[in-house]
Amino acid sequence: MTTDCRRSRRSRRSRWARWTGPAAKLLLVVAVAAGGLWTVTHGVAGVAWTDVAPVLRAVTPGHLGLLAVIWLSGLGIYSTVLAAALPGLGVRRGLLLNLSGSAVANVLPLGGAAATALNWRMVRRWGHTNLAFVSYCVLTNALDVVTKLLLPLVAVGAFVLLSEHVPAVLWAVAGGCAVALVLGAAVLACVRERGARVRGLLRRGWTRLLPASAGYIAAQVALLLVSLRSVGLHVPLTVVLMAAAIERLGTLVPVTPAGTGVAEIGTVAWLLTTGLSPAQVVAGVLLYRVFLVVMEIPVGGALLAGWAWLQRASRGHPEGAAA
Repeated sequence: MTTDCRRSRRSRRSRWARWTGPAAKLLLVVAVAAGGLWTVTHGVAGVAWTDVAPVLRAVTPGHLGLLAVIWLSGLGIYSTVLAAALPGLGVRRGLLLNLSGSAVANVLPLGGAAATALNWRMVRRWGHTNLAFVSYCVLTNALDVVTKLLLPLVAVGAFVLLSEHVPAVLWAVAGGCAVALVLGAAVLACVRERGARVRGLLRRGWTRLLPASAGYIAAQVALLLVSLRSVGLHVPLTVVLMAAAIERLGTLVPVTPAGTGVAEIGTVAWLLTTGLSPAQVVAGVLLYRVFLVVMEIPVGGALLAGWAWLQRASRGHPEGAAA
């Protein structure tokens, strides 16, 4: 076989690998998401999409507007977290990073790495160093995981405080979260140089980081509460708090965007144990997830397109680039 033939075969194999890899990831994501959503409706709730659709169509424009306000408020609060984690970033650019990264992560299969690469390119354009960006990623992701692990403990604590019955499975979930938090703290204590920088950021900015992180979680709980009420369900706050905690834990599964197909299963299953209408529960949880996950795609995509256009325009005008 000639050298040219071998090169041609290697080139064809390389092109095949470039196509098959992303295609396999996409199929995996679609299969998990679709299978999870089918399990939510037909398996867990025992309803069909034809049962859920009329409930969603009955949601009033007023409720949709209120949900949009809560969603935007939560994004604004979380932008404060990002701005504090990367000094000099600012809330406006924090909002752009959040939405553009989420738009990429929620579209591409296993798109977290692509979203991080995009955000790195953006902050480098704004003059931040690689070390500052790495510390920013470590701190924001650590805060995200910690708040998700703390929420089940808060929910169980609310049940105990109100002398309500706590099922054994919730005690198990809370115990697992507590163990994970302890292990995470031990790992952070063992990290030297990078951990020192992250701890320094936390020490200097805790007055913004911690309240804003708690506020963001509170906005998500409020979003779920209003979503359920929008479909006609009046659920006690403690039940909604635990439902939000279970949903947040489901988003830690990195296979699908924001845990789609996984987060919904546990949330719906918990709400159904309280005797609520299955069709309304599924509709309320899906409405909540649409605002939390799907809405970020068009909004973040539009902001990203605008930023890219401005970057291209500034490269064409040196005075604009200098500004």
